[in-house]
Amino acid sequence: MSRFIAVLIAVSLLPGSVAAQSAATAEVWREFAKRVDVGSELRVRLRNGQRFTATLVTATEDAALLQPKTRRPVDVQRVAYGEIESLERRHEGGMSVGKAIGIGAGVGAGVFLGFLLMAVAAMD
Repeated sequence: MSRFIAVLIAVSLLPGSVAAQSAATAEVWREFAKRVDVGSELRVRLRNGQRFTATLVTATEDAALLQPKTRRPVDVQRVAYGEIESLERRHEGGMSVGKAIGIGAGVGAGVFLGFLLMAVAAMD
């Protein structure tokens, strides 16, 4: 009987705690959007599972205005903070594999030509 009462209490508290967590999460994303510079690239994940990269246009009290990065231009979208699962700044850092291969090939070719020129100069 005591287990039944404990489960009943836990189940009755669950929807309230989820709603409170959602409101707290919305407040966190509101503060985050206000602190991020306008024009920053963000990775956005919504509660419905949708994911996209967007540029922050502005942050209002009830929603963030985002310009999604797509192949075809789309309108600025208003995304309510309660719909947001996660936001993170997108940093373009590091080097791509293609760029690293290109630099390595260029350095290798330069070294090879340098040795070749030294060998030709030594023959004279």
